[in-house]
This record gives sequence, structure tokens and C-alpha cells, in this order.
Amino acid sequence: MTGKVVLMGAGPGDIGLLTVKAMETLRRADSIVYDRLVDSSLLAARKPQCKLIYVGKEPSHHPIPQEEIEQILVNEARNGGLVVRLKAGDPYVFGRGGEEGEVLYDAGIPFEVIPGITSAIGGLVYAGIPVTHRDYASSFHVITGHLKKGHDPLDWQSLARLEGTLVFLMGMTNLQAICEKLIRNGRSPETSVAVVEWASRSHQRSVVGDLTSIHEIVQKKGIHNPALIVVGDVVKLRPKLNFFESLPLFQQKILVPRARAGESKLARKIEELGGKAVEYPQIAVQEQPLPKSDVTFSNLRSYDTLIFMSSESVQYFFENLLAKDKDSRDLQHLHIVAVGIDVLKCLQGKGIQADSFCPRRSVQLLLDLQGEAWQRGMHILLVGSEELVHTFAEQLTRHAYVTPLPLYKEVRTTCKSFNLAEYNAICFGSSTTVQNLLTVLTKEEQQVLAQKKLFSIGQMTSQSIRDNGFTVHQEAKKPSIDEVIQLLIDDVKGAVLA
Repeated sequence: MTGKVVLMGAGPGDIGLLTVKAMETLRRADSIVYDRLVDSSLLAARKPQCKLIYVGKEPSHHPIPQEEIEQILVNEARNGGLVVRLKAGDPYVFGRGGEEGEVLYDAGIPFEVIPGITSAIGGLVYAGIPVTHRDYASSFHVITGHLKKGHDPLDWQSLARLEGTLVFLMGMTNLQAICEKLIRNGRSPETSVAVVEWASRSHQRSVVGDLTSIHEIVQKKGIHNPALIVVGDVVKLRPKLNFFESLPLFQQKILVPRARAGESKLARKIEELGGKAVEYPQIAVQEQPLPKSDVTFSNLRSYDTLIFMSSESVQYFFENLLAKDKDSRDLQHLHIVAVGIDVLKCLQGKGIQADSFCPRRSVQLLLDLQGEAWQRGMHILLVGSEELVHTFAEQLTRHAYVTPLPLYKEVRTTCKSFNLAEYNAICFGSSTTVQNLLTVLTKEEQQVLAQKKLFSIGQMTSQSIRDNGFTVHQEAKKPSIDEVIQLLIDDVKGAVLA
């Protein structure tokens, strides 16, 4: 059976600008054919068995010709399943999405298009430049700056006369020629111009000049592709509207070692403040199917306490519960314990209020929570990842009868292109994150780590850092994400003043 292709726009760079529909489709994709400018973080949303096909192009260097890319889409679709063609920006704004759609139509392949935010609008927003403004520009024009040698299809006289904003995409190699042709055809040499490199990403850089000076400024600052060129008076609004480059962690690349799968609140906060947070090592969740002989769900009456160790454990538990023709009514006799706020919320999403709440994974907190009940010989069903349930079961069996129920496992993977030297700081959120990072770093990488600024969320984490031979740069006075974030902000301010 023939599959389907989705031509999808990833937006200008910031992964948060991906549409809801696009993210949902990425998670269902059987194969993803992606470009060079697509942020690799988006690919983390894919399912484990999803096939990745890189077809990246660079200016004047196309290792995989367009015709071959189109054939890849056709072949992948004919293998069945859902194929995503993931492009930066919008597929139909100089993204050759229209050409690919035509090829798919001619080949009889069903396809759909999910628009993305074009960098011609979204990228400029992140540089503090609106494409239109009532006082400066009532129209905008998006133009390809990629001109073929010996062939210039643009009407420069008309472009120079336009009073609206001119946005040139893929025009860096022709920047000087673009400025000269606009001036030669009547545009004022003093017209404001801005060039924005890596728009909407934490390492974005922007420079401003006019038609006579911008090329020299770009050369001095070393601005390169990918970059946007914007010509017009709207550039003058940048000092007032430049919200992104004013964020306190702008241009800070921060490593957030991971303790487990799932989104890190610390990483999300760093990105909200303009930084680039990279979670490492990558941790994927793999479901652990129960053996056919397993009788756990048939014997729920034999337990009096049910402890959920993670939000994933809730999801997989209820999937198995329904598969056994049971539902929440079979849990009425159980004392349900939620470990962590995410678990509490996940249970509420299933229509269940936990009887007890443990704020974090701690054997002592669980013992204190249940009090004297431990001495009465509790029968506990402990649900979580393979590693979690066996670790906690080993300690809890001294106080109660514990049955570990591992419904998934967490698999750590490393990135071949990982370069620790690129990071401004490393933020450890627990002792586990220290151990997880050190287990995947080579000796050479650990030597680089020793030269970096290491931030710790609290005393226990700091002790783990020191026990492994490293120095703590800053430790939060209170063990909270907000405290760690403030340490980062103060450190950046201190470096600027120095």
C-alpha cells in the first residue's frame, strides 16, 4: 500500500515555533527526510523506529541533487507509511516544496503540506524588525538573492522604486551586488539595511548599516550564511523592538545533563531566557511488553499500595490495564502514591486523584509518607522504568513486600557531533545527572569538562561533582531551578562587566 508524504515547514530556527500540527505529525512519521538548517532537536520527537534521511544542501554545494531528493520521497512513500519532508522556514517560500509536490502528484503519491513560519517574517521578528509598520512600510516583498551567473531575472528598477520592505533570502554571496543594483536604480544610498545570521537561534547575530556600508560591516563582523538581508526604514525600529537579543541568557550555550527521559524544566527555562539548552546524553523510552505469563493485572487484589515512579509509568500502566479488559474501578481498593508533580498531573489526566504525594524520588520520603503502615507488612506494586523499580524495590523490601513492575526502559545514546568545548556552562540538577554524563564522556572530554563552569542545584549534587574530581563553580543556596537560573544570569552579567 502506498504511503503518504507531508511537506512540512520547521520555521526559522527556534524549535518552539514549530506548529502543533507539525509536531504531532513528526511524532507519527515512519521516515523523515530533512535539510541542513533544521534544528536537530526537532528530530528527538520522532518514534524510536523512525528512519532519518539527511539531504542537506549548502550554498554552491549540493551533495544530493534535487532530482534525487524527489526520488527519495517517491521511493519512501511507495514503501508505505508516513514520510515527512522537513524543511527550514516554509516549504513554499523558496523551499522547492512546489516542485516536490508536482513530482509526488505525477507519481500518484498522496501528499499534504503543513506550512511553517518563513524566516522572512519570523526571523526578522527575532532581530527586532517588523516587516510592516504603519509609519514605515505598508507592504513587504520577499525576493530570492540567489542569482544564477549570467542571468538576472529581477526587475531592479521596480524593486528600487518600491516603498515597502525588501527581504532577500539566500543572498549573502550577492550582498554587494544587491546593494549596488538598488542604488544604481534609484534607491537612496542611505536606506537602512540589516543582516541577520542564524535568525531566531541563541547564536543569532545582527548587524545594521545602509546600502553603502553594510557589505563592509558584514565582512568585518564575519557574518555568513544562513542570513537574511532586509532593506527598508523598518530597520530603524530595531533599538526599540529587539526583545530577543536583550534576553539575559542570549548567546549562552548551556549543557543540561539528563537524569531520565522527558522534558527538562531547567532546559526549558534556559531557552525562554534566550539561551540554547542541550540535554545530554539523549535518553529514549522503550516500552517493555509484559510476558504472556504475567499475572500482575489479574492479581491486583493482592496489593494494597500502588506507587507510580514516573509519568511514563502511568501511561504504560493504564494501556496494559485496558488491554486486560480492566479499568480504574479495579484500583479502588489501592492506596495510590504519585512520585513527582508530573506523575500527579498525569494521574489527574486519567481521572484519578492520588491518595499520597511524594515530591521527589527518595526512599526516605516514601518511608516517611507511609509512616507506620510499613510495619504492617504492606504489599506494594512499584511501577516505573526497569532501572527505577529494581533500585527502589531493593531498598524498600527491607520494610515491605514489593513487586517491581518494569513497563519500560530508558536507553542512553550519545551524539557523534557532540563538542563539549562549545558550551559556556554545565548545569547539574541532581547527583544522577553527574553520573549519567560522566558515563558517556571520554577521558579527553572529561578533561574539557574540568575547564568548564559547573553549576549545581544543591549540596548533594555538589558533593557528587567533587567526589568525581571536579570543581563546582556555583552552588544554588536553595535546591530549585529558579536559583540555578539566577546563578547563570548573574554569572553572565559578571562576565560582561569584567
